[in-house]
Amino acid sequence: MGNMKKRTKHALCLLLALMLSVLCVGCDRESTNVQDDQVETYKIGIAVYDRTGPEILMFHDYYRNYIAESFPVEFIISDALGSPEEEVEFIRSAKEQGAAGVISFMGLDLPTVLEACAEEEIYYVMASGTIEDDVYEAVKENPWFLGCIGPSLEEEYSAGSDMAEYFAEEGARSFLIVSSGSWNQSNVMHYTRTVGMLTALRDYFGLTYSEDIETLAAVAELTTIETGREDVTITISPGWLQEESSIKTLERAFAEGDYDALLGAVGLTEVLDEIQAEIASKDSGMLVGIVNCFSEENFMAVEQKDAQGNALVNYVKGKYASMVAPAFVAVYNAVLGDADVVNPGGEAFRLYQEYWTARGEEEFVELYSYTQSIYKNAYSSIDLMQVIRAYNEDASFEQFKALTEACDMDSVRARLGE
Repeated sequence: MGNMKKRTKHALCLLLALMLSVLCVGCDRESTNVQDDQVETYKIGIAVYDRTGPEILMFHDYYRNYIAESFPVEFIISDALGSPEEEVEFIRSAKEQGAAGVISFMGLDLPTVLEACAEEEIYYVMASGTIEDDVYEAVKENPWFLGCIGPSLEEEYSAGSDMAEYFAEEGARSFLIVSSGSWNQSNVMHYTRTVGMLTALRDYFGLTYSEDIETLAAVAELTTIETGREDVTITISPGWLQEESSIKTLERAFAEGDYDALLGAVGLTEVLDEIQAEIASKDSGMLVGIVNCFSEENFMAVEQKDAQGNALVNYVKGKYASMVAPAFVAVYNAVLGDADVVNPGGEAFRLYQEYWTARGEEEFVELYSYTQSIYKNAYSSIDLMQVIRAYNEDASFEQFKALTEACDMDSVRARLGE
């Protein structure tokens, strides 16, 4: 009975805060955050590999400016983490600061990281990533591991193949693939996207490569592929764009080739100046596509035009800010004592989401609008309340799974009644 009263008070306080925040839009932010004095505030850590990239900034802003304004939570964001050891250090530090759960964008050496979570008794969820089958089998029964949410490998493959086919249909015949962490398969997502690009181009043009696609996708140096056709060329520029050597490799690719389309297996924020210069040097421009996100930085790149009206980025396949909302739901349920909502069988979940696709400025602007407003958000606070037991005593894993995977635009529009 006492627990039910606590839940009812928790829910009523949140509803009051939400109503007042809507009524007071434009007021002093501090005056609308009424929930802090009425229900306990929970701390949640966010483990990130980068604090400056568009995707992480987009996710962090959603948590800080939307979730933290709608629910009684405080987020502790890590510095840029480059290893499992650094993530473990952050987990221990977050626990010392009072965090009861961690939302991670890392996923390196999960067995080691989750061993630390068990020691610290702190919940852990991967918010936007992919776990390979053997790793999942090794960690799925750790009671502090809630699960993983993100695009499947099939979706990663399609992200690459869809982009390549689109540019081929637009008339491109000379392709530059920026494969990033695909080299030596150091990043499974980038590698899978690159495999998708090479496969789609092979099938579309009837190409005959000199080596198998799996080997070509993992090249570690600037490589021009033998395609079996004189009128279709493919060059791969690998390497992390945060490293100066990889930027030099891309500059060399621009100097040595003339491309109709650049296919980025990642976002290209670090090299937009180089791309802009390359586009400006051509009479016909160069089509540019990325697998990344619907961030402010990419919004500006899509809208930016040169003197001839050529856009800096023409095609975006990617994540959007509130895709990480279900990861918050998982941790929040757990820290409130309702972990069974998200793993009723005691086994970590694996749930999958789809990317959004924008073919040009008009589509990007429309989709971007669903990530910025408290009135029209792809995952609203009201949506999330339905799968948090503190606000809905009937919340279940089936509902949580359905909401998590309903991330496509048709599902979003249906939730918004459009």
